[in-house]
Amino acid sequence: MTILQLAALFYLVSYFGGIIGVRSWMLYRRTGINPLKAREKSGISGIVNRTSGFCMLLMAVVAINYVFLAANYPLLVPIPWLLHDWIALAGVTAAFLGLGITAVAQWQMGNSWRLALDEDEKTPLVTGGLYRFSRNPVYAALILSYLGFFLMLPNAVSLCFLVLSYFSLAVKIRLEEGYLDGIHGAAFRDYRARVRRWV
Repeated sequence: MTILQLAALFYLVSYFGGIIGVRSWMLYRRTGINPLKAREKSGISGIVNRTSGFCMLLMAVVAINYVFLAANYPLLVPIPWLLHDWIALAGVTAAFLGLGITAVAQWQMGNSWRLALDEDEKTPLVTGGLYRFSRNPVYAALILSYLGFFLMLPNAVSLCFLVLSYFSLAVKIRLEEGYLDGIHGAAFRDYRARVRRWV
């Protein structure tokens, strides 16, 4: 197994096992809330949730084929002009830096973190830590990480993953802003006026 294959495998385990799995387990243990159990939704929220799930599937397909099914990897249409060691190294760096920042931002959210928006819950407004510099440090860090993943394994499928993930998160942010405005009112509007949406 090559170093890049090991990096791709470790990324997959870190993302699904750490960023999603361990964080969800910790929240459930403290609060009894299962952040993985999203209610079936219609409209834009439903489309965003399904798109997010599809993006995770694309990530897994790319990494699993690269690590374990190398003969199938050419079917994902690699992008030749991005296949350079220095680009792969930059990708690995960005991918894991993004995951690290995501983990810190999740921790700073405490019990307010959720995988999907639930309009029936009222969670505290988090404005400290990384949230002093970005209203959405988890999502900003994930985009950095997803860009890194694409540069690690540049192909047509990972490019689709990156583009769909960005637009899905951009729409999700706007939905969450409406939710936060509704439950926190002036406090959120003041925070929104002081801190940028991304970075």
